Amino acid sequence: MSIRDTMFSFFYQFSKFFTLSLNRKKFQCLPKKNSLFASNNSRNTFISIGFTLFSCGLFFSGIVEGFINENEITIEFILVFFLFHPLVATLGLRQFLWLVNGRQELWIENGKMTLTKKGTFLTKQQTFELKYVENVRYQTTNSFSLYEKILQNISLNRKLLLSHTMGEILFNYKGKKVKLFNELTKNQKTELIIEINNQIKKCLDNNI
Repeated sequence: MSIRDTMFSFFYQFSKFFTLSLNRKKFQCLPKKNSLFASNNSRNTFISIGFTLFSCGLFFSGIVEGFINENEITIEFILVFFLFHPLVATLGLRQFLWLVNGRQELWIENGKMTLTKKGTFLTKQQTFELKYVENVRYQTTNSFSLYEKILQNISLNRKLLLSHTMGEILFNYKGKKVKLFNELTKNQKTELIIEINNQIKKCLDNNI
């Protein structure tokens, strides 16, 4: 092994530190004759959990600054410590709850696919007409180079701070790409894709 390969191997092993997480992996896929239910827990890392939990402390920053440090109460003080900081803290709490307690659920019934998120707040239910769902597939990292995998591991926490799902299952809907679910095994991805496609086929057959 060359020096370059040895260095990349070392950095790859080090980058795994950024992916250490609570083990919450749980996947369900429950097909029925004319419906499908599937659920998947949120993904997290200790770094993302710690960062979002720390941001929740901004709820109390105005009290600390205003009363303990006896700062003068000005308009700027109110805007920063009683408007901006609580807003950031609310978003941090929303993401923290998702990281430690969140799950995404998929329902297919009566020709529609519904995606919901539970375990946190300020979420929006998505509904798709099944007949327009196309090209259901999964992402794979098998073709990624070692360098790309290092960057992916390091950037994982940034993604977890900004989004709820990594999008290991993908499909196209009216020209848009929709992503769902996290940390599935290859067998779980294959199983879910087969069941979704079965429901799509049944929907299209019924419309003929």
